[in-house]
Amino acid sequence: MMRSSLPCRDTGLEPPPHTLRPAGLRGAEQSMPWPPAPGQAAYAVHMAYPAHQERRALAEALRAVPANAPTLCEGWTARDLAVHIVVRDSRPHLLAGQNLPIVGHRARAALEELTRTDYQALVDQVAAGPPPWSPTRLRPVANTVNTVEFYVHAEDVLRAQQDFDPQHRRTPSPEVRAQLWRQGTQGLFLLGARSQQQRITYISPDHGAVTRGNPRAPLSLVQGPPEELVLWAFGRRSAAAVQVTAP
Repeated sequence: MMRSSLPCRDTGLEPPPHTLRPAGLRGAEQSMPWPPAPGQAAYAVHMAYPAHQERRALAEALRAVPANAPTLCEGWTARDLAVHIVVRDSRPHLLAGQNLPIVGHRARAALEELTRTDYQALVDQVAAGPPPWSPTRLRPVANTVNTVEFYVHAEDVLRAQQDFDPQHRRTPSPEVRAQLWRQGTQGLFLLGARSQQQRITYISPDHGAVTRGNPRAPLSLVQGPPEELVLWAFGRRSAAAVQVTAP
């Protein structure tokens, strides 16, 4: 059974296969067929922006492990995470629909059917990205909605494996780091402070420092690169490479 769109703290339209020209795409992207061929990302061109970089990293992480591989999302396998991304990308109505009294059984049946999809086919869909009608095909929307989501879930896969070496964590690009820091300071860091009922100063070399939380609460310091601060604030505290100074 699929859970909410904020897992671990812990989305069925089929566009026609002929060439489409979705809004927000330019140049060679406009002539791409949909759906893409198996294993082919829909964003094969113009893919330097942060959300796409992290989608690619997530797809690569999922492809490198078996369907039943563990993740940092408690109770979720790699297959569960792939289904979550596919539903979030192209069938978000199923998440809300599964709890409705009349159509809930249909939504739940559709979700169950997705869980039985071939794992590599699911990963292909993750790599391909959303259908042309999705607002997240627009770069500004994708960066805001997906960069943190995809970064965190890629690390959910990578860091849950037995052979993961903390000394050889992947390093996001400067563009991804800047986006993660921006989104952290705009809201995620505040949520992290509230969840701890603390006032927290987040410090990141080359990016700055911000304080979030109840001004009357004790002050803690959390220091690290933006991506590790995001993991920490997103609830992956045991896996985040940060330095915490508590009162």
